[in-house]
Amino acid sequence: MLVLLLFAWHFYLERAAYSDLAYHLFYYLKDKALFIQNRRFVAIATQLPTLLAIKAGWPLDAVLRLYSVVFIVYYLTVLLICAYWFRNEQVALVVALLYVLLASRTFYWAQSELPQALAALLLFYGGVARQAPLQWRFSTLALAALVPVFVFGHPLSIMPFLFIWAYDWLLNQRFRDWGYYGLLLLALAMYELRAMLIPPGSYEATHMTFLPNLTQYFPHYFSLISFTNFWRLCSQSFIALPSLLLALTVFYARQRNVLAWLRLLLVWVSVIGYAFVINVSYPEYGDDTYLENLYLPLTLFVAIPFALELLPALETKWKGRGATWATTLLGLVLVARLGLVWQRHVPHTAYRDWLIQLVTYTRQFPEHKFLMYANNVDPYQLRTGWPSWALACETMMVSGCHGPDSIQTVRAEQDSNQLRRLEAEGGTTVLHGPFEMLSPSNFPTNYCRFPATSYRTLNTQPPADTAALGAYITAHQRVSLALVNELPKTLRANRQHTVQIRVSVPTELQPLHSGIQVEHPTLLRTAFYKPHDWPTDAAPLETPLELDIWQPWMQTIALQTPQQPGHYTFEICLISKNYRDWPVRLRIPVEVLN
Repeated sequence: MLVLLLFAWHFYLERAAYSDLAYHLFYYLKDKALFIQNRRFVAIATQLPTLLAIKAGWPLDAVLRLYSVVFIVYYLTVLLICAYWFRNEQVALVVALLYVLLASRTFYWAQSELPQALAALLLFYGGVARQAPLQWRFSTLALAALVPVFVFGHPLSIMPFLFIWAYDWLLNQRFRDWGYYGLLLLALAMYELRAMLIPPGSYEATHMTFLPNLTQYFPHYFSLISFTNFWRLCSQSFIALPSLLLALTVFYARQRNVLAWLRLLLVWVSVIGYAFVINVSYPEYGDDTYLENLYLPLTLFVAIPFALELLPALETKWKGRGATWATTLLGLVLVARLGLVWQRHVPHTAYRDWLIQLVTYTRQFPEHKFLMYANNVDPYQLRTGWPSWALACETMMVSGCHGPDSIQTVRAEQDSNQLRRLEAEGGTTVLHGPFEMLSPSNFPTNYCRFPATSYRTLNTQPPADTAALGAYITAHQRVSLALVNELPKTLRANRQHTVQIRVSVPTELQPLHSGIQVEHPTLLRTAFYKPHDWPTDAAPLETPLELDIWQPWMQTIALQTPQQPGHYTFEICLISKNYRDWPVRLRIPVEVLN
């Protein structure tokens, strides 16, 4: 957990200036209040310190770093309470496993209330597990007060609670523990109350799709894309799930008693049932980060029996050396998983770097408020983030780190008609948020001081008719393309690679227009050619310019290598789509290997 804390400190912009967390900070600055969505008030634990830092006037860079680390501080606090206050080291270990055993991508998408609710659930269980039977005292009432916290924290948290309740009921044989039954009734009552309070048409109401999909896809459930993705994850980043399931099956089978068989059945039913619910509820959803977040409770179904039963049993084996072997095995697993969390930073850091480059580039303009067409950017999803609903907030957070006068915002829009409407409405006193139109005066001046300017569009159109376009191409033939880093002399066959290029335009020819809402937009094309410029079996890839080129702009583009090994010429050039190629190109000899 301390290593995760260091990661959160180091990758603070990747986490806090990204997606939902950037949107939350946008609201803290605007409303100076907590931003609790869908009554998931478990988020108070992570939101309150950040809000207090803003009210105390901390620099925005420090606020972003605090918001990144406060999640891990919360989880680490739960671990320490379980280990040193409740003296329940087994549940404390489960807390650590919850955030690394299956999780890796979700570390960089930190805002979800599900892992926060699961932390509250484990805090609850860490105190309850040591009381068999349950004691009627003030501490028990305090633990019971956590039930509405994790039940309201996320609608899926009821399923891991039911597993934990049933597992401990079997493990500690709480057959006549009436207080323990009372906790079950309390959780079910809170879940029913939560369901009753969901407004019709709200986010949560529209995402309750399990029962409708159960009927719609019957009986072809296992042909759904979601199941294909799940099997793929289980063979890759979720490999611990089938491995622990196999180990627990062997462990319980060797005990040869009814209660052990019942606990094994509970584990398998919970894993299969929960995965089935998620896969049927999201049949065609393919984003691994979001799915990994939803699959987090699967960790508890295997980590709890592993930590409470299997690991202690291993410690007694091998003539007293079991503890050493068990500790070594656990250490290797944790180090490997932490290594995977580190490795996942690459696309997130690429997106962070793109945001920094974007706000640095737009500093040359006086407006500080910009609009861009989202379809211009990253069509091959080379980075984790892409300019969607949160870009206006993300660019504010990244640019605001340098001071209130450096604040900038770039709003991305996929609908071209909506983009034109935003441009028309973007007056000098208007600020376009992700979903609303605001005034810069809504934000504290110690963080945001926007000049009284209108919005500037970063994607303007090249000439539409071919006569003017031909003259435009001729005039811009001195545009230059250059590699930012040297291309490797050898590339792997039949793979998608990336290359970063610098596009430069002479001063008198600026800008090079990037708009793609015309019949012949200007695109970058990557292609491979055989000797004598014969085409290859790899189709060329075409990428729009991300924005109008005034100053030199560095852009990462994709290339698809041929399937057959050999010597090729790799070419990057400008084209006017469906019209003709430009005399602006870069050619490099490369070797493609299997």
